Amino acid sequence: MTIGEKLKRLRNEKGLSQLALERLSGVHCKLLSKYENGKVEPTADTLRKIAQALGVTSDYLIFDNAPLDGISQLKDLELLEKFKEVENMSVENRTMIKNMIDALLIKSKVESFIKPNGQNEPWETRMQATLDCLRSRNKDYSENDILQIVNKAVEEVRSGKKAAH
Repeated sequence: MTIGEKLKRLRNEKGLSQLALERLSGVHCKLLSKYENGKVEPTADTLRKIAQALGVTSDYLIFDNAPLDGISQLKDLELLEKFKEVENMSVENRTMIKNMIDALLIKSKVESFIKPNGQNEPWETRMQATLDCLRSRNKDYSENDILQIVNKAVEEVRSGKKAAH
């Protein structure tokens, strides 16, 4: 994928017009159009300004396999932005967010085991296997934490609520 194609794709993914990207980057929209259509290649300084406005690295725009931010390969740009904001929070708040994410991931795994999906295996057997798996993989959670997460997941599944993924 060319630099221009990446610019256009990222701009569209962020829901930006060329004029909006001009305002964010300081690069004239006519030049942006030329870059996107492969008529002109941006200078290193211009590429840096555009990359910064789009929330990616210059490397991402230049190289085929470079991650968006130099570290992550997260495709959901909105989620990536939120993670960047979380990095500026206190250690205590970051720990709390990590625990919440862990709980949601566990909940999702539990739901995948306990929802009816054509298996002949009894629900209780699948539930016990899930609990055993959680106990062995999540040493940071107490038995009570795991049971609370499981009970909440079971309640939501039984009530027919859509799982948050």
